Amino acid sequence: MAVDKLTVEPKKKRNPNSAARRKKQKTEWYFWLIGAVISLLILALFAVGGIVLFYQQMQFVLPSVSVGPLPVGNMSIESAALEIDQYWNGKPHFLVEDGEHQWSVTLPNIGIWVDPGLTAQEAFNVGRGEDGFQQIQQIVGMNQISIQPVVSFDRQLATDVFQELANRINIPAQNAELVQTADGDWAAVPGKTGLALDVEAAVSLIESDPLAVVNVGYLTLSMVPVQPEISDLSGELDRIAAFYQKPLKVAAYDPITGETIQWEVPQDLVREWIHLDDPYGEPYLDVNEAQFLAYLDEWESTLDNKEITQLSPVESINELWKTGEVFSLVLRHKSTTYTVQPGQNLISIAFQVGMPYWKIQEANPGTSLYGLTPGQVLTIPSKNEMLPLPVIVNKRIVINITQQHMWLYENGEMISDHVISTGMSNSPTLPGVFQVQTHEVNAYASNWDLWMPHFLGIYEAVPGFMNGIHGLPVLSSGVRLWGSVLGTPASYGCIITDLPTGASLFEWAEDGVVVEIQA
Repeated sequence: MAVDKLTVEPKKKRNPNSAARRKKQKTEWYFWLIGAVISLLILALFAVGGIVLFYQQMQFVLPSVSVGPLPVGNMSIESAALEIDQYWNGKPHFLVEDGEHQWSVTLPNIGIWVDPGLTAQEAFNVGRGEDGFQQIQQIVGMNQISIQPVVSFDRQLATDVFQELANRINIPAQNAELVQTADGDWAAVPGKTGLALDVEAAVSLIESDPLAVVNVGYLTLSMVPVQPEISDLSGELDRIAAFYQKPLKVAAYDPITGETIQWEVPQDLVREWIHLDDPYGEPYLDVNEAQFLAYLDEWESTLDNKEITQLSPVESINELWKTGEVFSLVLRHKSTTYTVQPGQNLISIAFQVGMPYWKIQEANPGTSLYGLTPGQVLTIPSKNEMLPLPVIVNKRIVINITQQHMWLYENGEMISDHVISTGMSNSPTLPGVFQVQTHEVNAYASNWDLWMPHFLGIYEAVPGFMNGIHGLPVLSSGVRLWGSVLGTPASYGCIITDLPTGASLFEWAEDGVVVEIQA
């Protein structure tokens, strides 16, 4: 096998001087770059230092410094203080709201004061204190440095301001009240809860951290509910309703029968007259007189041959209603008719109907005592004709001829009873309903020459001749009559009592007291 000859070319030798030269050039370029950077840094430092020195010499706040949103860079302390005061203390950029209303106010309006001088000094101190280098770096790096304002808080001022605001925005609680409706009734309107500004809460919130309140930029006021002192008056309606149920009482006294009819005016009618101007005052009756009298006329129409003859003054109704007393009426019996029976005369008819014969004659002119015809119709006057005086309602004298007895009544109760004597058969006492009309301490009867102590005249047996009640009579001779015969008919028509009874009756029975004489 043939083997080719290996030919090896010789290596070229490097030039040591050329390599060294290239290395030197590279090193020189690095040093030049580093020097340039250092020079730039030195120039920057000199520039910054010059700027800092300039601001320090000129007493200016460094650039990019602000107090909150307010820029104060490049200002003197005085200028910065003026700007701070105008912005923070002079402009209404702080919001106060209560949920419904919103107000823009200055900080001093809520008791906060930004101190312009101290705050400007704080701004001026940026870049000049312990952290000055870092702050300057921030400024060089175009970063904003914001400082907090220096604030103080005046608690009393804030309290006064919020109290004044409360006076304007508070919604007072409304007490329950009673109101009168269009138809005169009363209704209970419930109380309403009010709202009040919580002044203490607002002041305490600011006082706890005034600066934090400033930074938030607004203050939400707390409104607290205020309960009414009186929330419900519905219970008062029961009290008022009782007024409208209060009855008006009426009593009609019949002096002839001695009975009293008592009733209450229909409440629907009374209710129309009740007035209550003040729910806490006294109710009163404002009576429509015509309406009331019309009501009495209607009631009167239900009576049997009777009518109203006397009544309390209508103007007294209010007082009577308020005190629960009775409005009083007195009834009068109307005249009647009587048909003559065989064998009768005016005397016998008079005893039967309880009316003096001469009163019947007056009502029937031309009628004689004895010339009556059976079937003849006579007009019998009202029994009240024998009661010419106003009736004393609460007293009554009852005399019974058969029993020869007398009873005295006051306020419906018997207070005493007495043995008496009435007229003899030839001079009988007339039964009927009469009235005490006269008082004579010692009356004289000329027909019989008698003196009658403590005489109470009750009816005229004939015109001008009064029969009455009196104590045991005395003859002109001084002889006392009939003391031993009380309890049997003995007089000439009068009613005889013992002397003590006659004296006490004379004092007790004033004119107007009804005397009922039963057969």
